[in-house]
Amino acid sequence: MNILNSYQQPPNIRILGLKRYQAAYSLNRLPTGVDNVHLDVHISNQVHSALKKTAFVLMIKHSGTEIFFKDYKKDSCEIEKESLRRVCNDILLDGINKAKVASEVQIDFLAQTALTKLFLAEIKVQYKNIVAQIEPLVRMYQLSAKHDQNDVFFIKDKLSEIKLHYNQITRLAGKELFEILADINNRNLTNMRETHFPPGDILPSHFFTNPLFHANNPNDDFFLIEEYVLMGQRSEDVDNYKSVKLIVYELLSGIDLTNEIFTNDDKEKGFQKGLFDSENQAFDSLIMNPDNVDRMFNYFDSQERYEKAKKAKESENILEQLKEKIENQKKLLNLFYRKFKSSGIIRQIVANFEMKSVYEKYCPPMSPRQIREFLVNFWTRTSMRTQQKRLRSLYGNEFSLEPLLQTVKRIRESSLKEKKQYLIMFLKQFSTYHRDLHNFRIIKEAMDSIYLITEEKIILLSRENRSLFEFLLPDERIKEEKPIANHVILKADIRGSMAINHTMRSKGLNAASYFSLNFFDPISSILSEYGAAKVFIEGDAIILSIFENEDTEQINYSVARACGLAIKMLQIVQRYNEKNKENNLPALELGIGICYCQGPPAFLFDGDSRIMISPAINQADRLSSCDKLLRKIFKSQEDLFNLFVFENESEELPETEGDDSTYRYNVNGIELNEEGFNKLAKEINLQIFDPPEKDKTMKFYAGKVPLANGNYQRIVLREAVIHKVQTNALDVTGKIAKKYYEVCTNHKIYNFVENKS
Repeated sequence: MNILNSYQQPPNIRILGLKRYQAAYSLNRLPTGVDNVHLDVHISNQVHSALKKTAFVLMIKHSGTEIFFKDYKKDSCEIEKESLRRVCNDILLDGINKAKVASEVQIDFLAQTALTKLFLAEIKVQYKNIVAQIEPLVRMYQLSAKHDQNDVFFIKDKLSEIKLHYNQITRLAGKELFEILADINNRNLTNMRETHFPPGDILPSHFFTNPLFHANNPNDDFFLIEEYVLMGQRSEDVDNYKSVKLIVYELLSGIDLTNEIFTNDDKEKGFQKGLFDSENQAFDSLIMNPDNVDRMFNYFDSQERYEKAKKAKESENILEQLKEKIENQKKLLNLFYRKFKSSGIIRQIVANFEMKSVYEKYCPPMSPRQIREFLVNFWTRTSMRTQQKRLRSLYGNEFSLEPLLQTVKRIRESSLKEKKQYLIMFLKQFSTYHRDLHNFRIIKEAMDSIYLITEEKIILLSRENRSLFEFLLPDERIKEEKPIANHVILKADIRGSMAINHTMRSKGLNAASYFSLNFFDPISSILSEYGAAKVFIEGDAIILSIFENEDTEQINYSVARACGLAIKMLQIVQRYNEKNKENNLPALELGIGICYCQGPPAFLFDGDSRIMISPAINQADRLSSCDKLLRKIFKSQEDLFNLFVFENESEELPETEGDDSTYRYNVNGIELNEEGFNKLAKEINLQIFDPPEKDKTMKFYAGKVPLANGNYQRIVLREAVIHKVQTNALDVTGKIAKKYYEVCTNHKIYNFVENKS
């Protein structure tokens, strides 16, 4: 019987906005190393050195052994962590660059996984190092006349404590170490990955901060209660991991979520990527997104949002949607609550959260699971009460069961609402554990496939066989001046410069200083941010170049940065125009053309002056031009775009190479040649967006540009069709397949793209 038959009206799953968990991780496309089994990886020795120092001081910190290490200072951890952060940032950046150059995102995955393996191995090494340095102190204290017997007992007790708390020490040190990697990835490298890779190829931030990395036993009671939620361990426990998972699968299969969330194509792709298996009907991809728990069940939160929306006098449509969502969440939560209650798990779930404030008083020597048994099981409580005398010998005369008995009372008196809220919390923690366990198994298998090479002989062998993945620091890579491989020319042409000059002169003003202060000088100040240089300056135009050097190890962003520079130039001019308007000075209008040219330019010298010769200069000149008649036609029209290109319909024009039969309107517009657009698509990841009106003659492309100074700039391009026109009247007669590309500047376009992302 379908569970939905128990409802008068089935819940509307689609309105809840459930999202699939997507993290398609694999290293299966990378070639194996010299042993034909493992992936050969060499990480900079400087990273090894920095990691050893940082892991060692963190072991001292979390083992509480500062007294035995005279060189240790309180700020030692932060100093070493900062050094490690710098070198790891460069290593991960090298991985991203290599992945982009090779068009293989798995190289980025490999760099992250290799560092993870290196970190985990070093944590264990440095724990042993701490123990190895403290053990000889016992003998030294015994033989030294300076230390009495109490000192010997103290050092022995400390050593025993370190060995007893191995799990906790390594877990805390490991978590602090991995926070460094998480900070680098989240703060420093997110933009870089979004620049180069589509969203589906970027691993989520939690992927390499998995708490299970630091658990010697993923089912350990202390680990579960501190990181996730306590679950039963015995096969007969109704709340063990496997039992809870089967209950969730059963409930979801009855609701038939897949018909609402997944297409058949989605399911097939999911099976291929290993996100879910056919037995579970693709539900793992829903369960492994903890936010789905709130989306499905948390009507308490939705109720608060409804009240706020009502006070804010939101539209009836919004209020109705929230009401419908609340009703559907209530139905689903009631369904899950009834099932968990009938399975006998609700009392354990409530106890899991109520015991967190008291369990540490009794653990160790007892385990958290024993404490929970006391809270939910009458016979366990009876047995423990009869053993109070024996327990006092373990805990001391102050031992008391009163805190536990008060917790039992709170569990009994908990309301239906509180129980449901605890169930939501439990399902979120279970979802997180389920996801992390899945990811841990994948990463563990990947780490086992990596051979971290340190022997120079093997490094050379693998390097010679082109099977070595090396992740090095900038100063370790061979640097030399590379010849120019390709180049980009940007021309910015001032519209109506002669009219501006005449206006300024008629007012007795200096036109030269006007152009210098409002255009040439401020633009010169930003060239270094984009790696650009001046080719030459005319009275009403500036020509800039960005070179690409022959270097297969580095990613070139020449076109991307030229587009970003063009946008910045127009923003600068617009800012100065606003000031000039207040002072009754003429406004500047530009037309910008960007031309990418494969191959180096030619140079000749006039004395010491180097003069560039390139066909890109002539093409950029045409792209930056504006037809006078089109300027008159479009000038009075307000449009989101500043560039329109047409082609002469006449068949009498010769079709020889170099002829240009196009007409363009370009006022405060930026045109990029087709070769430049194709190159841009290789430099950065471009997301495609259809225009709001579903106009099939155009598309939008958006991406992020990494600048030379480390910042990022968002760019949006418009691809549009070139229309044919009659030359005598400029009447549009048709359209052709050829396209033109405008680098957009209107903020409304950027807002549209941002909302669609």
